[in-house]
Amino acid sequence: MTTTDLRDTDDRLMDATMTWLRAVLVPPRQHGHAPAAVDPESPAYAPTSGRLWGRRPPPRPELVVPDPEPEDRRGAARRARRRLEEALAAQPRPRFTRLCDALGLRPFEQDVALLCLAHAVSTEIAALCRAMPESAAGAPTFALSLSLAMDDEFDAASPERRAEMTRIAAVPEWAALGPDRPLRSWRLVDIIQGPAQALVSSALRMDERIVDHVRGRDYVDDRLAPVLDALHADRRDTVVSPAQRSRLDLALDHLRRLPPGSDRLLVQMPGGDSATKRLFAHRIAGAVGLDLCRLPVAQIPPGVDLAVLVDLWNRETRLQGVALLVEADSATEEATRVLGRLLTRLVGLVFLDVREPLSQQDTTFVLDVSRPRAAEQRSMWEEVLAGTPGEWPERLAGQFDLNAGEIADVADEVGDDGAGAWDTCRLRVRPRLEGLAQRIVTETRLADVKLPEREQRLLEQVRDQARHRVRVYDEYGFRSRLSRGLGITALLAGESGTGKTMAAEALANELRLDLYRIDLASVVSKYIGETEKNLRQVFDAAEQGGSVLLFDEADAIFGKRSEVQDSHDRYANIEVSYLLQRMEAYRGLAILTTNMKAALDPAFLRRLRFVIAFPFPGPVERERIWRAVFPEDTTPDPETGQVGTAGGPRRWQVPGVDRLDMVALARPGMTGGQIRNVALNATFLAVARDGAVTMELLEEAARQELRKSGRPFVAADFAGWVTRPDRPADAHRTELDGVREPVLVGRPS
Repeated sequence: MTTTDLRDTDDRLMDATMTWLRAVLVPPRQHGHAPAAVDPESPAYAPTSGRLWGRRPPPRPELVVPDPEPEDRRGAARRARRRLEEALAAQPRPRFTRLCDALGLRPFEQDVALLCLAHAVSTEIAALCRAMPESAAGAPTFALSLSLAMDDEFDAASPERRAEMTRIAAVPEWAALGPDRPLRSWRLVDIIQGPAQALVSSALRMDERIVDHVRGRDYVDDRLAPVLDALHADRRDTVVSPAQRSRLDLALDHLRRLPPGSDRLLVQMPGGDSATKRLFAHRIAGAVGLDLCRLPVAQIPPGVDLAVLVDLWNRETRLQGVALLVEADSATEEATRVLGRLLTRLVGLVFLDVREPLSQQDTTFVLDVSRPRAAEQRSMWEEVLAGTPGEWPERLAGQFDLNAGEIADVADEVGDDGAGAWDTCRLRVRPRLEGLAQRIVTETRLADVKLPEREQRLLEQVRDQARHRVRVYDEYGFRSRLSRGLGITALLAGESGTGKTMAAEALANELRLDLYRIDLASVVSKYIGETEKNLRQVFDAAEQGGSVLLFDEADAIFGKRSEVQDSHDRYANIEVSYLLQRMEAYRGLAILTTNMKAALDPAFLRRLRFVIAFPFPGPVERERIWRAVFPEDTTPDPETGQVGTAGGPRRWQVPGVDRLDMVALARPGMTGGQIRNVALNATFLAVARDGAVTMELLEEAARQELRKSGRPFVAADFAGWVTRPDRPADAHRTELDGVREPVLVGRPS
């Protein structure tokens, strides 16, 4: 069937409809005279179907002819009716006929619909209706439809005679306008009923969406636009991995084996990956010839008439090939109520995006969606980054969880640049976490973190495992051996100011990832279920990778468990288990920090991959911190063009640092955070005075810092904090291991 063939049958049906209505829309005699009428099939009546399709018909001359005898009018009407019935049954089926079949209209209901359709598109029929006494302000009514269907001659004829006749119109049905019949239940016609006006005499108007559909113009009803989005296919919806294609083939095979005639096919898709659910829904809908629309339950405005919304959508499924994706990942009480009302009435192919499968729904099947496996993503990256050497494909597949179309989009943007692909992926997933957590921007490196050697090595192991997990899990086969615990989790425990947050910043920088800080104290809620909801939002937003999650104040949720004495104790343990479960499954790096490791339950600590202690820094670590706290001068030497001189002393941007005694500065017990504050405050004091940092200014800043934390100032610890301007600074090598370059310091007296 071609478009031209369909257009021809539509035109023939409209011509036949206009001819039939001219024959039957004849007003009764008034004052002994009736309007002139002729045979509607005479040449005087040029076809006017062009009005339906927007074409202007040729001009028709005014004719005044004698009023034909009633027998001639009835004969012309029967001939016109016979021609109309032939046009309705023509092949290919006209759009109006297919509409009637899809919505279950009976013959008299079809006549009512044709009358309203012609009135909507033809000024001629509108004028003829206006002349009929049963019309309402020129509009057709149910009374007019009943009047046109009266055929006393046919009804009084014998069965043999009826077999040779054609009824002027379909047999009338008083129930045609019942609320359960198609004209009203499918909202084909609007009833404009005034106060104290009878239903039978109320004006009828065909719905604009139905008029446009019969005219050959299809779109999603504009009354659905505020809550419905049409999802148009792009490359993200056409490219899938072999594992995904296998799941889709099984789902399609299941659908095709279902018996025909089902009003609704409900496919539930549990989980939190809405993007992949849209991909699967798009592929399945496209495979069965349907377009996909999306309905987010959370975006349905309050006060919307859900019955009207559902009726309009259900009608769309009959008018054109469409399927619906209902996104209901919100667990609010109102969203659950709205979803229940929707699912009781929706028809057609419906995909349901939910957290957990709904058990009380008539479900066709449950579809578990998933992104490509890590090994598949690695192969895709190797293909699109063919010109990039090194480990970029492995690192990209290990960190970012992307579908095939998304990987192809990144490659189109950056070419075969591995580092560029990494940065692009990082930017793509960043907006998901904005508003849920605080992004920390820093340039700290692991070399800036001053810890004992053992703890320093543990931090490096965390970095290396995050980089190489694809090789270990997939290439070496550990993924098939481990059912859980594939996520990389680390607990950083130590006093405030010992460098826990700094270490998290350094790990994020080493891995070229964004760091997001989540304060667990604010996430934990006293309301049952709210804590899991808050955590779920964070992990779902970060699930595609590209982020290091830093959970501060872990003791707020990981406190030692007590015996379950009431529902609050039970739910507290559920919250902890949920957090650990999500951390173990998280593709990125999840870090917990705490100041009170002793308050944590040992059972929870055993489920963490790394537990790294951040001890109070000793003299060796403090001297390293002091040497690194002041920014170095990175300006190239004017003579050598190098930063610093080979084997020469360091240069600092802050004046006076080269005259400080680092050994003496390291004697008082302070944390790294306190040392940083002292150095910063002393620099501000120096700028306000002569611009050079001195030991005395550092002592003044140290007094303020210790007073702030409630610690006493022990003068003996600061005895060597004296600057000797009369003695030039000289170079001596520190006794600390790992410091290779000479540093200019002033010797204490």
